Amino acid sequence: MPTIRLLLFVLPGLLFQAPALLAQALPQQPLPGTPATTPPANPNQDRFPQPQPAPLAPLPPEPATPLPLPTPAPAPAAGNQTVAVGRVEVTGSTILSAEQIAVITRPVEGQTLTREQILSSVVIPLTSLYIDRGYLTSRAELASVEDGAVRVRILEGTISRIEVEGTQRLNTSYVRDRVALAVSKPLNTSRLEDQLRLLRTDPLLANVEATLRRGEASDQSVLIVRVSEAPALATSLSFDNYSPPAVGSERGIASLAYRNLTGIGDTLAFGYSVSTGAANIYDVNYRVPLNPMDGTLALRFAATNTKITEPPFNTVGIAGTSELAEISYRQPLFRSFSEEFALSLGFTYQSGQTVIFSNLPTPFGIGPDANGVSRTSVFKFGQDYLSRDEVGAWLVRSQFSFGTGIFGATINGDSIPDSRFVSWLGQFSRLQLLGSGNALIFQGDLQLSFDPLLAAQQYILGGVQSVRGYRQNARQGDNGFRLSVEGRFPVVRNDAGQPVFQLAPFVEGGGVWNAGGNPNLLPDKRFLITAGLGFLWQALPGLNLRVDYGIPFVFLPDRGSNLQDNGFYFSLSYQPQ
Repeated sequence: MPTIRLLLFVLPGLLFQAPALLAQALPQQPLPGTPATTPPANPNQDRFPQPQPAPLAPLPPEPATPLPLPTPAPAPAAGNQTVAVGRVEVTGSTILSAEQIAVITRPVEGQTLTREQILSSVVIPLTSLYIDRGYLTSRAELASVEDGAVRVRILEGTISRIEVEGTQRLNTSYVRDRVALAVSKPLNTSRLEDQLRLLRTDPLLANVEATLRRGEASDQSVLIVRVSEAPALATSLSFDNYSPPAVGSERGIASLAYRNLTGIGDTLAFGYSVSTGAANIYDVNYRVPLNPMDGTLALRFAATNTKITEPPFNTVGIAGTSELAEISYRQPLFRSFSEEFALSLGFTYQSGQTVIFSNLPTPFGIGPDANGVSRTSVFKFGQDYLSRDEVGAWLVRSQFSFGTGIFGATINGDSIPDSRFVSWLGQFSRLQLLGSGNALIFQGDLQLSFDPLLAAQQYILGGVQSVRGYRQNARQGDNGFRLSVEGRFPVVRNDAGQPVFQLAPFVEGGGVWNAGGNPNLLPDKRFLITAGLGFLWQALPGLNLRVDYGIPFVFLPDRGSNLQDNGFYFSLSYQPQ
């Protein structure tokens, strides 16, 4: 009888809060794919099948030491005899237009010049045109002077072969094919240096150096690329209070990644998360590049089992399990050190079930079947664009999701949420440098859906990467938006000038709403706004502490007493260097 009376007391509130509560009980965000990037939980951003293309960082300055060039063969002595120049013929150029050449050659025609003057008036200016355009291994040479005809030959520099040194486990073709993307005829060394800078950002490589050596022919060079491989094993440990309080807000995460598993640049990663309540997340993913442009195939499987431990629902024995299987492919269409644009295709199958009294299948909210089971089969089409400049960086991401009824996905009638839907999620980030190492970070999200969504597909609001000052997953709906601005102001720097302790003030807000006809009710106060202050401290290399405190401007009647409800978030992470 006491159990029945408790259930009758709790059940009405439980059903009303079901969508938000289930999102807290069944966290969908994947664990970090590689320990090198351990972001706070952001279930909206994590719906993108593959990680963002590169860290959001400004364009670093050009390297102080340019690509070493081969020493050209010595030119023959010019001589001092004079020549009556009737015409100038220039051959071998695929870069310069006839008009560009004529601007240089026309003034000397009809003149009487020495060979030295011909060199300074024609040959050297033509060579300078190539150098100014980045073709540093190309040059003009005086071929012959006969009967008033001055013939100038353009030797457009090429790469005869690429030699890769220093690889151990990594296939040399991995490096060679990526460098070859910038090897054109004629060779543009500016483009080559850009490609080498891009290669240096590859997590598989610790260092990349290159030199050009004279080849067999006068217009050929041999490119020698020396690399040192990064450690294959990467690990990280972290402890934070970013988990939904319903299942225990404090959690520990362990991540392990093995890079270059088979020598082709593939990565196998494992992650495990456990909360102080009763939430366990197991995550495994495999990523393999399929072409030199880093077109990447990703496979992922994740499983969770959770139990609500937060009063008063902990006495009812609410538990849940979920599984996620995902395959995706991302292909950059344009990729350089400063800019990248890519398209992606993916398919995600997700299933979950909820029970009460630990083993009695029970649906919560309107959408899951009578046994508390919901399944979605979703095709995803994404686009992302990254642009970096000297004062900041832009990252824009877009994703269309098309829910289907295949593979036994949940199908309901009328306006009841099920697996059949179309939604769009867009995100942007802007890093803006202010000088003296200070910066501002602008972020925004927007999700739109004209169809009612199951809880796993809804937009989440509240939490450390959403709206701080409120608990993780405080609100959710079919549609939602968020805007945020955060400062980064270094207070303490190390001997190398890198920030060790930073202040991070922030202001952010957002809101959620349901699509028309969704029978699931949303709680009041669906617009949240907050301001606060955080600090980031790198106590030791690889050891980082972050603390955030947010002051909510909108009071929630269903606010709890967790540390998150009081606006505090913390994270301690360690990644061996």
